[in-house]
Amino acid sequence: MCVILDASVRDDVFGTSRTPAGKQFFEWLESARMRRTRLVLGGKLTDELSGSRAFEKWAETALADGRVKVFDGRKVDTETDRLKRNWSGRSDDQHVIALARVSGARVLYADDGDLRHDFGDTDLVSRPQGKLLPMGESAKAGQHRRKLLGRTDLCPNQ
Repeated sequence: MCVILDASVRDDVFGTSRTPAGKQFFEWLESARMRRTRLVLGGKLTDELSGSRAFEKWAETALADGRVKVFDGRKVDTETDRLKRNWSGRSDDQHVIALARVSGARVLYADDGDLRHDFGDTDLVSRPQGKLLPMGESAKAGQHRRKLLGRTDLCPNQ
């Protein structure tokens, strides 16, 4: 199972003051066995996330042991440009939607309402439809995050 992590929650997951949801997500990232992709990167999103030294340090180790898969930035950029020509979404995050299309990742962790809307739009992300990790701190949100992160069918291109 793999997830796209948006820059809007990078510091919630990799910062010094993690939110409970960010901590739960980080623990899930760390729980991967060798060679089991957890996070996908590519294109502009890689640059956005790399603005954090903590993320860069984690990603270096995670890439080496197979928890991160980086997709060809040229392919992601080409898909981003294609999306921009006929964009029907609310957000300015075509590069995230492009990464979902190129990678096959169908789970997004983001705190950007417009991007969350676009990721759930079957005209933009389909087969299967994009899923959103809950942002809330309630027990129900935590249970839903665990259930969704436990699925194995939402990253067909790993």
